[in-house]
Amino acid sequence: MRPILTPEEMRELDRKTIEDAGLPGIVLMELAAHGVMLEIDGMLGGDTAGARVVVFCGPGNNGGDGYAVGRRLLNAGAEVTVYLLADRKRIKGDALTNLNVYEKLGGGVIEVTDRESLRDIETPEIIVDALLGTGMKGAAEGLIADAIETINSLHAPVVAVDIASGVSGATGRIDGTAVRADITATFGEIKIGHIIQPGLDHAGRISRIDIQIPPAFVDEIDPGMYFVEADDLFEMLPERPLDTHKGDAGKVLVVAGSVGMTGAAELTARASLRSGAGLVKVATGRHAQEIIASRSAEIMTIPVAETKNGTISPEAESTIDEARGWANVEVIGPGISLNPDTVAWFEEHVRDLPLPTVIDADGLNALALLPESLSVLNPKVILTPHIGEFARLTGLGIEEIAGDRVEKVRQYAKKWNVTLLLKGVPTLIAGPGGKVYAVLAGNPGMASAGMGDVLTGIIAGLLAQGLLPEAAAIAGTSIHGLAGDLAATELGSTGIIAGDLIEQLPRAQDIIAGRAAYPKAEVGRGCVCGGGLYEDGCAGGD
Repeated sequence: MRPILTPEEMRELDRKTIEDAGLPGIVLMELAAHGVMLEIDGMLGGDTAGARVVVFCGPGNNGGDGYAVGRRLLNAGAEVTVYLLADRKRIKGDALTNLNVYEKLGGGVIEVTDRESLRDIETPEIIVDALLGTGMKGAAEGLIADAIETINSLHAPVVAVDIASGVSGATGRIDGTAVRADITATFGEIKIGHIIQPGLDHAGRISRIDIQIPPAFVDEIDPGMYFVEADDLFEMLPERPLDTHKGDAGKVLVVAGSVGMTGAAELTARASLRSGAGLVKVATGRHAQEIIASRSAEIMTIPVAETKNGTISPEAESTIDEARGWANVEVIGPGISLNPDTVAWFEEHVRDLPLPTVIDADGLNALALLPESLSVLNPKVILTPHIGEFARLTGLGIEEIAGDRVEKVRQYAKKWNVTLLLKGVPTLIAGPGGKVYAVLAGNPGMASAGMGDVLTGIIAGLLAQGLLPEAAAIAGTSIHGLAGDLAATELGSTGIIAGDLIEQLPRAQDIIAGRAAYPKAEVGRGCVCGGGLYEDGCAGGD
């Protein structure tokens, strides 16, 4: 898996490379500038000579990278102007060296001392944003903020140096204004702020620039977050010997549904089967069971005692407990409702969860009403909230969670001793050990009813085939997103429904396993390097 670093972790890698490996900082800056230059040259189609390029530079090493890029552009015959958003006296070290060299070669520098200096900039062919680095905190202010607004108003392609200025490298948060980049050329490893919203929307295509950080140093800092790549998923998928029997492929018990909400149970069960589970039973109230049984020939059903409203009642527990003895995975929650009697049944039921269990939808809402139940869940449980459900479970505000999604997922996975999957762009998965995994897959067309039920079913199907909870959550989310992209490629990106995605699940797994090729089309954000998620085998890289 590809590490995703905090700014502090990247600074430590820089320090170790300079001090322990003896590679001078100015060499790292030169390697960074070389990578940025390659991106600019690609944007210009290799015709850099004569191109008009404007470089906005701040006071720190991010500005130093900008001066080095400016010098390389000069040497390639471009017309370059550097706008300096800093007091020259604050520029020191390697950054000052590169500024001096740039000027000695005839590079033009305009020192911005007021807003007037920014008003008459003619739209160039390329803008280089080297104002602020990954370590900025809070909102961009003063002339820096004015420069960011100017960059966005010029409507020229923007290459961001390491990160789009105004985006927090630690969280992806934007407190004020931020550059909207077309390409972000980041150095060493991807940072959290590149892939967490709203930073993701400001990054454009992300290109990792190799600045010769020794891989052993990355291992030594033990990153807390990783980006899931195609090869990782290939290794996770269960193998199926030629003589596999349906009983060998796992048995899923789906405790879900109620009158008026039978679709949630059916979608979950169908997704489990389509993701490879051998047998699936739905346990639900008698009236809901009749509806599901009449629609789905492949799904077994168990009628259980129900309330007068057609939801699962406390008297159903003995029947459901008996069904647990048949299954090796359980799903609880989709469509069960928050009927008070059903919540009372749920409270007793979750006190003893002997099987790997996925809790979703109304199961999560019931847990939010019963916070003490969160302390008795076993480590084989997977919780799959969206941000609103997560807010109810934690008691935190949505804005507070959105401001630091990674740490909140890590914190509560450890606190509750479960695997926690927070849906979103990207989806974040954390286990009790505290490592966080990011899956960037899918497309906006998947914003429709039942998609969460399908994800729950996929994860349960993978659990049934022997994957551990953390791996099932990671692989299930990736398969779900890829299936959504395949559905969009075939049907169009608007109006996809959950059933469309279910039909693509076998194909998605074949692509991950290398038995089929990804169609040549870009759908959604997909991969960090710009294409569809598994196009050309890439799921985040260079």
